[in-house]
Amino acid sequence: MLLFSACSSSSDGDAQPARVSRDIASRELDGKALYERHCRVCHSMAPPPAVAPPVRGVAFHYREAFDTREAAEAHMVDFIKRPDSKKAICDPEAIERFGLMPAMTLPDDELRAVSAWFWDQYDPAMRDMHRQRSMGGRHGAVDIENGG
Repeated sequence: MLLFSACSSSSDGDAQPARVSRDIASRELDGKALYERHCRVCHSMAPPPAVAPPVRGVAFHYREAFDTREAAEAHMVDFIKRPDSKKAICDPEAIERFGLMPAMTLPDDELRAVSAWFWDQYDPAMRDMHRQRSMGGRHGAVDIENGG
């Protein structure tokens, strides 16, 4: 892979790497391929869940919890590297059901790429299903962690 690094000058004359190089590297990595290789064994795309919440449920919770893609990616990268129930954004029932994921030791650029791909899997219909679940209680409710 060929990677160009852009530089800019700061006020004190030192060259600073521009964010452009990181963005290019993340785009060149295929988030879906990384998901297929490292995440799919636990996180199915849609229900039924394997051993972890489906991708659609994860994407929903990240879209609800974060205003920007960048903030969500940063949180997801940190969480994947160091899972902690205090940092989890899913429903507490999901942690009770599935437990915490194991820490992943992938390079940060790969974690950013797969996190961006997860963000893109958001389904706006999940918002309505989550409202139904919240209003309906357990009886007849929709279960986001099960994707429906």
